[in-house]
Amino acid sequence: MASDPTPPSVIGAIAHDRDGKPLGTVTAVYLDDVTEQPTWVGLTPGTHAAPDDDEVPLIAPVTGSQLAEDRMQLAVDSAAVHSAPRATRPDHLSPEEETALLEHYRGSSTTPARGGDGSPARGNESVPARGGDGTMTLAEEQLDVTTVVEPWTRAVIRIEEVSEEVLVPVTITRQRARIEHLPLAHGDREPGQAATGERQPSRSTGWVTLYAEEPRVSLERVPAERVRLTTTWETEQSSVTEQLRHEEVDLSTADTPRD
Repeated sequence: MASDPTPPSVIGAIAHDRDGKPLGTVTAVYLDDVTEQPTWVGLTPGTHAAPDDDEVPLIAPVTGSQLAEDRMQLAVDSAAVHSAPRATRPDHLSPEEETALLEHYRGSSTTPARGGDGSPARGNESVPARGGDGTMTLAEEQLDVTTVVEPWTRAVIRIEEVSEEVLVPVTITRQRARIEHLPLAHGDREPGQAATGERQPSRSTGWVTLYAEEPRVSLERVPAERVRLTTTWETEQSSVTEQLRHEEVDLSTADTPRD
């Protein structure tokens, strides 16, 4: 069973469970291979969420659902949707995965118990039952805690430019002057020496230009990395405090015994 390549009008609708609790955004529709009718929908947590090619959505049945404008109300509760088996691919359901989903939702469909007047029975308002042998059945309140997905914050990607100092080692080369001594052979005359052999003072000065390398820095703005905004689920422990009532037995006797 593959998802519909041409998204119908249900894509983008906000899905709610049968009690009206929001479940997420419809981002995929799975059609039956034979009838080509919508059978399952894929839900991505959050309102106005966009489909992600790498994220496998939550799978919920279309049977019994109602669609009004941009709101889709399913016929199952939120606990069944969040505990449903996950598919391995976001765009396809295998026969084994569809069978597991059918068994899951068949086992999670429950009908609320009703009282004698047709209204739902209230488990925390029961009356103690007295048996014929003098025994009594005591009742107590029990706490049933479930979770519901609600939007809690909005995240926006902003680019800020920061400056940091970078130290780059550079090897440079420069010229140095040094003196070389050249010995004279016998009979060679030194510059400035007369032919008679008399030495004349030498006052000439030689200038040499020395060169050196200098580092030259140029800046170029290039792409460094690509970022995108994604969402992940993190689990944390939370405590819920509630006052629960229970029944106790009190034994009372007469102060004066009978004659």
